[in-house]
Amino acid sequence: MESVDTVVTGEDVRNTKPAPDIFLAAASHLGLTADDCCVVEDAPNGVAAAKAAGMRCVAVAQTFPAAQLTAADLVRTSLVQVSVADLIGSSAEPRQK
Repeated sequence: MESVDTVVTGEDVRNTKPAPDIFLAAASHLGLTADDCCVVEDAPNGVAAAKAAGMRCVAVAQTFPAAQLTAADLVRTSLVQVSVADLIGSSAEPRQK
């Protein structure tokens, strides 16, 4: 089984969220394109950064209410509700707000 470890922090990029730099840097370190990525976020600035990077975004409404995360592709109320189908974009379920 292959495993990849990479850590990119706000200190590694010039512009922090809501700029897409951190997500684009992480994708680059992993050798992936934005289309290959899905970001799981809990904050409006993170959702904005993911979308600006051209990445799929699943928001988890625990830190902020779902109404503030609607720019995400999908909103879940807890991390345990996020499925693999949500991450790859094959979920037939409507967006939860």
